[in-house]
Amino acid sequence: MAEKILIASGKGGVGKSTITSFLGKTIADSGKKVLLIDSDTGLGALDIMLSVADKKMNTWTDVSDGNCNMENAIIQISENLYLLPSPSNYPASIDEDVFVKITKECENDFDMILIDASAGIDENLKRAAKSCDRAIFIATADEISVKCAAAAAAEAEKFGIDRADMRLVINRFVKKAAMKAKLLNVDGVIDKSGVRLLGIIPEDKKIPYSSVTSVLPAKKSSFCKAIKRITDRIDGKNIPLSLKELK
Repeated sequence: MAEKILIASGKGGVGKSTITSFLGKTIADSGKKVLLIDSDTGLGALDIMLSVADKKMNTWTDVSDGNCNMENAIIQISENLYLLPSPSNYPASIDEDVFVKITKECENDFDMILIDASAGIDENLKRAAKSCDRAIFIATADEISVKCAAAAAAEAEKFGIDRADMRLVINRFVKKAAMKAKLLNVDGVIDKSGVRLLGIIPEDKKIPYSSVTSVLPAKKSSFCKAIKRITDRIDGKNIPLSLKELK
């Protein structure tokens, strides 16, 4: 049975979907069969990031509405990576039990399911959280982003994810800026979010380009190394947290 992980942020524009796509690719490269579910109705981006937006796609609402079966909706991206797209237009008030049922239908066919929630703390987050075993919250090291991540974590806790099963990823971290107090430092982000740290991803100006094209960053890049450390920790490996690898 697949482990189901919510990827959320509270605030938009912090790199949540980008990180979801790269986590999925990296976990799949390790040999695990991974399904990415885009739960962001109307504003889903994973199809673009995974270079399948030009294909004729069914979505999870097509499955729930009975227009197609699950096999017709899930798109194979690579040998071990798959995507279940979100609808381009669908009421956010869809019954969360329908979405939970959709995820349960997939859980026996995959090792891991990553559910990319929409930004904010609305019904989209509620239905995604109710479908997951644990959560990863993405934040950048600024007061607004961290405040939003803390709010999203509080909502996810209401919807059934235990605080002990939540983790935080600090994205686009600039060590020098944090040292000069232009950004929050790592301890500040952890304290204000109230979520245990999973990993830190350094700023990489090439990633926004990579996330919407087929040109991937080098595996030796600081970004990819950080993603690999995070996926290893997700897998239960004891990988020490350190700022030494960061710029």
